[in-house]
Amino acid sequence: MTDNSTISLDFDAVDHNMKVVRDAVGPGVLINVVVKADAYGLGAARVARRLVQAGAAMLTIYSPSQAEALEGVSVPVLVLQPVRHLDRGGALHSMLVAGKLHLVVHDIHHVAELIVLAHEHGVTLPVHLEVDTGLARGGCSPDDAARILQAVAATPALSLAGVMTHFSHAKTSAERCSAQMRAFDLFVDSHRALIPPECMIHAASTYASLRGAAMHAGMVRVGIAWTGFAADGPEDGDRLEECDEFRAVVRWTSSLIHVRRVARGTCVGYGWSWTARRDSTIGLVPVGYADGYPTLSAHSSRAAHDQAEPARWVRISVGDWSAEAPVIGAVNMDQVCVDLTGLEQMLADLPGGGIGAEVELYGTDRAGRNYLPSVAERVGMRPYELLCRLNPRIPRMVVEAAAPLGRVEQAAFRLAVRAAPDVP
Repeated sequence: MTDNSTISLDFDAVDHNMKVVRDAVGPGVLINVVVKADAYGLGAARVARRLVQAGAAMLTIYSPSQAEALEGVSVPVLVLQPVRHLDRGGALHSMLVAGKLHLVVHDIHHVAELIVLAHEHGVTLPVHLEVDTGLARGGCSPDDAARILQAVAATPALSLAGVMTHFSHAKTSAERCSAQMRAFDLFVDSHRALIPPECMIHAASTYASLRGAAMHAGMVRVGIAWTGFAADGPEDGDRLEECDEFRAVVRWTSSLIHVRRVARGTCVGYGWSWTARRDSTIGLVPVGYADGYPTLSAHSSRAAHDQAEPARWVRISVGDWSAEAPVIGAVNMDQVCVDLTGLEQMLADLPGGGIGAEVELYGTDRAGRNYLPSVAERVGMRPYELLCRLNPRIPRMVVEAAAPLGRVEQAAFRLAVRAAPDVP
């Protein structure tokens, strides 16, 4: 048996993207790298050590179970979820004792629970206070945060390791980010007497970090940046020039397993959402929604126009030749169809007129229609969603410049062709 597809992780691109972040925030700002949800499905244990080597001063995850995968990393791990109890023994206890596990305190009652937790484990527990300046999710109001600062300062069981907030419009609104930053700065400045000098002040996620120094504070928390899928930058034009330098870390490939000709007027797939407007060549790729490939079922208005304006494209490669081809019809559980019409000459030397040709589902070329953020925009999702949907059973392969598979990071081909447009 062979695997139906492979996800390649370019560790050289990880290094490069961390350097881009470093250049953007400057040498005086710490970089906290977010690897929630198993590093967005790419494997937290796999990438965390590389991120630390590349300059991460802290790693952030959401839940204690996610933290367990990071046991042994040399930097602290910040857990965002409200944690009220941890069992003794095991990875989390070891991380607590080593001072490598930091928890976020969300309200005054949580302070008391964390004091008990610290006593149970016999540690002084590093905590980060989340001040809600407008997201209205976790954390507490500035008034309650002031009481929490006093409570933390009054107990030896807790040490204030960080004060943080989180922006509600990091990508879309410079005005809203600035308003939240002003509120956060005001809180910090008003309570300096209760904030130790070594306490980390942090607010900015990736897109806020790319707005400039006013958002950086003492540490930034970046997630989508290390994947390279932040090249679009903030939507309102308030952006650093480093945005243009990010490189995609992820490439998802499969191959054609079946090629056939269909006559004009043939309907393809469940629901007959695509009809051949000419005699056509159809290829079958063994990936589908069970693998995480996006459907349009939740976007009926977009699905209605998919034949005229395809939302999803792949890149077909044979040697030095490559071509884009649209995904047609319904996405199945474990297979999709692509329109290969016009590519027959490129595929002619392969068995069955194309069997075995490489199919790049998500590519690294920002100009390509299969570039993951471009696909996400057309199907009404976020890049994070597409990454997190990638099924864990798909093999992840690390690619570096010195590795035999370094060739897969090539963004340019010597000769490119296009599938003929699907017209009557």
